[in-house]
Amino acid sequence: QGVFYPFQQAIKYYTGISYEKFYNNAFNFYKKEWHVDTTKKTELYLTKPSNGFVTNYLFPYQIGNDSLLYLKSGYRQVPTFIIKDRHGEHRLRVKDISADVQYSYRNGKIVYAAYERDARWAWRDYSVIKLVNIKSWLQKTITHQSKYFTPDISEDGSKIVAVQNAADGKSEIHILDAATGGVIKRIKSPGVNVFTDPKFIDGNELVSAVRLTDGKMSLAHIDLNTGKMEWLTPASFNVAGYPCVAGGMIYFTASYAGNDDVFALRLKDRKIFQVTNDRLGNYYINVRARKGIVSHFTADGYQLKEIDMSSVSLKEINTTAWQETPGSYRSVTGDIQNTVSLDKTPDRNFPERGYDIGTNLFNFHSWRPYYEDPDFTFSLYGENILNSFQSELFYHYNQDEKTNGLGFNTVYGALFPYLNFGTEYTFNRSDTTGGKTVAWSQLDTKIGLSIPLNFSQGQTYKLLTVGSNFGLRNQFIKSAVRADFNNVNFSYLHHFINWQQTIQSARQHIFPRLGYTFSINHRYAVGNYTGYQFIGKTSVYLPGFYSTHSIVLTGSFQQRDTAAALFSNAFAISRGYDPYYLSRMWRLSANYHFPVVYPDWGFGNVFYLQRIRGNVFYDFTKIYSKDKSVTGKLRSIGTEIYFDTRWWNQYPLTFGIRFSHLLDADAVGAIQSNVVQIILPTSIIPR
Repeated sequence: QGVFYPFQQAIKYYTGISYEKFYNNAFNFYKKEWHVDTTKKTELYLTKPSNGFVTNYLFPYQIGNDSLLYLKSGYRQVPTFIIKDRHGEHRLRVKDISADVQYSYRNGKIVYAAYERDARWAWRDYSVIKLVNIKSWLQKTITHQSKYFTPDISEDGSKIVAVQNAADGKSEIHILDAATGGVIKRIKSPGVNVFTDPKFIDGNELVSAVRLTDGKMSLAHIDLNTGKMEWLTPASFNVAGYPCVAGGMIYFTASYAGNDDVFALRLKDRKIFQVTNDRLGNYYINVRARKGIVSHFTADGYQLKEIDMSSVSLKEINTTAWQETPGSYRSVTGDIQNTVSLDKTPDRNFPERGYDIGTNLFNFHSWRPYYEDPDFTFSLYGENILNSFQSELFYHYNQDEKTNGLGFNTVYGALFPYLNFGTEYTFNRSDTTGGKTVAWSQLDTKIGLSIPLNFSQGQTYKLLTVGSNFGLRNQFIKSAVRADFNNVNFSYLHHFINWQQTIQSARQHIFPRLGYTFSINHRYAVGNYTGYQFIGKTSVYLPGFYSTHSIVLTGSFQQRDTAAALFSNAFAISRGYDPYYLSRMWRLSANYHFPVVYPDWGFGNVFYLQRIRGNVFYDFTKIYSKDKSVTGKLRSIGTEIYFDTRWWNQYPLTFGIRFSHLLDADAVGAIQSNVVQIILPTSIIPR
């Protein structure tokens, strides 16, 4: 009654049952879903979903009677190894950057495959084996520049088994020395296209999921002494993997009868039994002492569920039913469609010929707006079929100088360093010299070299780019005092260096919780003209008070010659003030970014509002006169509201509103207390 009375009446009106009955049904559903299945009394949830965001508990291992090891990740946490006991969760270490979440554990040691990049070639990467001792927390790299996946370690810790997926597409099982990483034995089969998830049965035997040449899958038994391989389960189109060997049984996950469930293969007679029969998938089972732990899929992430194996009624699966291929399926429109059999697909032969490097040379495929204060660009990108020639058509607007430009850039990447070429025509630049204002348009043409390097490995992304360009400037005078000025043509050099090092980020992290970046650009005229511009920028990323909050500290410095403004202004002044292009300027800023709300709302598959977030900032800029004798300061505080969106449910786009309170008068003594601005799209590049 009272405050809740309208709510109770609404439940009765829409459901046709009383509020008390509705409440009891909801409570029973909650108890069944997240605590104990009251009908079987064999399953118990060990984790509860987080309130409002996804958390995953993956690959559980029972390392003691009351201890669990698992990989915890989610929208607010990067993948981290966790040990849970009766005292709660204990963080072991963050997992290195990996292409796969899989890892394996035995006798105090974790083994997994980590991702590394080739510093030079962007298309070349590696998957190396890492070994972690959970007692000492120490980690070492076992292999280098390898292509290993889904490793497992033997009980005595002396050998590691892993799948090698080579660059030529061939798949093999390698037995490695756990101390040196050297290859002890190679196993392959002409009837197997892909090996995955190999596990030691004992020191001389393996079980592995295999995909055969006809697309079917099976579990295979492998004798390490003889290399002999035999199928444990009948080959079928049921996807199978993640085996666990315990008590003469091989437990694994397979797709069967429309769901991913846990099955058991009894080694002595090769019979298959169904262990779970859920509405949603169960994965990564680990069995120890008659207790099984699985990762159960839910809308809130993969949750850990305990299964009492002694109370489970095993249902034997007929091998004929296991091999059965559905003859038809129902499409999203409700029509019955025939299944296409890979066995009946006809073979076709095609002629071979050399591939022309110029095929689809200007193959434009994507567009992207990008903003980095004070420059806004809108680009159309292209790349040839061989990925050796990139092209860009762009529109450029500088909000400090209020100038527009159109340009074209290309990069040829088959050589090293990269070869760069570009040109841009800028409309209506202006400057005041000797008390006279001159306006002009300019054409900048450049050619140069750049060296992009990627040192990403371990727990950090590390990117370095250095390069130089030779430029030619053609200026075309357009002002009313044209007779007083001549068209200008001069050459210049541009040297630059960019460095970025950041740790991994979870999906709801606005910025990396730790990291830093810096860039240096130096332009100067050569020949008969003198003039230069130097600008340096740096950012430091720190964690906020909560996991999704970010502190960003930035600094920038720009200095130019005092004779003429040969180069465009690239300095972002304190927020809220009009831009200046003076002889020397430097700025320090502090930002605190935080999420406000996650609407999770979309419209017509066109617009999706993912997050609204805020930022509180403080800016300090110091400006200098031409002879550096007079200085001024420009300070502002304020807040920003950002809207993180996706257009057509795919393309990330962020825009916002800024409220600035100015603490100082501007350079000409004018005072304006409050300024409201629209923030152009930022954070355009997808992570």
